[in-house]
Amino acid sequence: FRVTEQGEMINQNFGFSDRAERTMDIYTAAVMAEKLSKRQEPDESWKNVMSKISDISCDSYRSVVRGDERFVPYFRSATPELELGNLNIGSRPAKRKATGGVESLRAIPWNFAWTQTRSNLPSWLGVGDALSDILKSEDKSTLRNMYENWGS
Repeated sequence: FRVTEQGEMINQNFGFSDRAERTMDIYTAAVMAEKLSKRQEPDESWKNVMSKISDISCDSYRSVVRGDERFVPYFRSATPELELGNLNIGSRPAKRKATGGVESLRAIPWNFAWTQTRSNLPSWLGVGDALSDILKSEDKSTLRNMYENWGS
């Protein structure tokens, strides 16, 4: 079990003894709950379907984010990415190259910009295409089995 806390979250979660104790209580409860939960191990067919979903969704995601020339202007107008880049809130610059485009953004500013719109696009873009493709394939019954039997 490993947790990474960054920036202001360190002070928020551990800056005062009562908060630190509560944070550790939450971590301990989560570890114990997971340790005591029985989970079905995924069989090879499930792993294969997950691999296909990953490949299809990644290709779909990249085709939009990197392949559609309309995406960068949309991203810049739909999110406060440029404004966030001017704030001094991270330990590193928001971009790897100051003159770079979306591809040069670091993961935290990329996700934070989308979070501000409440759409959380990096979480779901491409998944719909992947699930749709799987549901049209011979793997449909395996996906249904996964849905019904793979606990959360």
